[in-house]
Amino acid sequence: MRLWNENKRFAVVPAGRRSGKTELAKRRIVAMLNEKKEWQDPRYFAGAPTRDQAKRIFWNDLKALTPGSWIRKIYETDLCLKTRSGSEIWVVGLDKPQRIEGVAWDGGVLDEYANMRAGAWTENIRPALSDRGGWCWFIGVPEGLNHYKDLADYAASGIDPDWGLYSWPSSDVLPEREVEAARRVLDPRTFRQEYEAAFEGSTGRVYYSYDHKFHSDAAISADPLLPLIVCCDFNVDPCVWEIVQTDGVNVRVIDEFARRNTNTVEMGRAVLARYGGHRGGIALYGDAAGMQRSTAGKSDYALLADLGFTAQRLKKANPFVKDRVNAVNAMLENTRGERRLFHHPRCIELRKDFETVEWKDDGHDIDKSKRERTHASDAIGYFIDYEFPLTRNRLDPARKFYK
Repeated sequence: MRLWNENKRFAVVPAGRRSGKTELAKRRIVAMLNEKKEWQDPRYFAGAPTRDQAKRIFWNDLKALTPGSWIRKIYETDLCLKTRSGSEIWVVGLDKPQRIEGVAWDGGVLDEYANMRAGAWTENIRPALSDRGGWCWFIGVPEGLNHYKDLADYAASGIDPDWGLYSWPSSDVLPEREVEAARRVLDPRTFRQEYEAAFEGSTGRVYYSYDHKFHSDAAISADPLLPLIVCCDFNVDPCVWEIVQTDGVNVRVIDEFARRNTNTVEMGRAVLARYGGHRGGIALYGDAAGMQRSTAGKSDYALLADLGFTAQRLKKANPFVKDRVNAVNAMLENTRGERRLFHHPRCIELRKDFETVEWKDDGHDIDKSKRERTHASDAIGYFIDYEFPLTRNRLDPARKFYK
């Protein structure tokens, strides 16, 4: 493989999801343990955005890949492996980049580099490689036009002979059926980023897959036999809830409740006044923050349970914004042109969100400067991320919801 054989000091490796880049990096680190140096204690790091991530990605595999006859001691607490020849592997989290500082390193790997702090390389890691002329691999899946893209562009420019760019899609490694399974559930932009290792800009419209000509359907109505899903966002002014039904494949937003200067109890009562006798039952999804917020000494979800909304499907914490957005975009339209999320024209706030909500200039956060916006799309996003997350590769029409 060119990445291994060219042996560039600094290798930028944006490659597709599950394409073997991390496994190759682990073997690179282990292979270097027996390389002879002028000093007695060669040190190598395996880094990720947080210590927990680094441990999960690297620790057990590095211990397993290192021949037992090489190992002198393993320090489980410090995530350090020392060999009989004196070399060391350290598994570190870059949530505290100073963990790298103050030590001379011979080389290392930074996994999911796009999710690390932009200045960590120049401020913390690069200086620590200077004393011993250390090397570094920057591996991961692209994520927007950020510092990882800047590094890839620099490596590709050929300006600096120490740097090289190495990129390949998931299809080079994964079976075609797995790539096609991903294509069915991902929107085009996310698929290109995750499986084709393309740097995609997160600017402009957040829900770029939406087109009211295809996604607005006046024929949508409530099915009396399917559960009603109430999707909650707990903003006060305005407060917007979406009413949804699904057969396990398609999602139809049948109604919308939007109120100003209201509260959770008033919203709950309004839903019950219109749908309280629904035969299929009612299930509640929404903002995880509603479990902590207190109104009259109770959380929002406790107040709703008092009203009879006892079927509640909640995550302990809200998903990452981009994970939620990508899940919604994939339902709006996947790479095969299939659309599985529709709404009734009466869902005015949802349509406005889908058409107007934009990213901030940094491409990482949603612009929430307009008070009226994002509440409807946030509400529907919590449900979709819960029931149709992008980690689910295959759809199961027979899957039972809301038990």
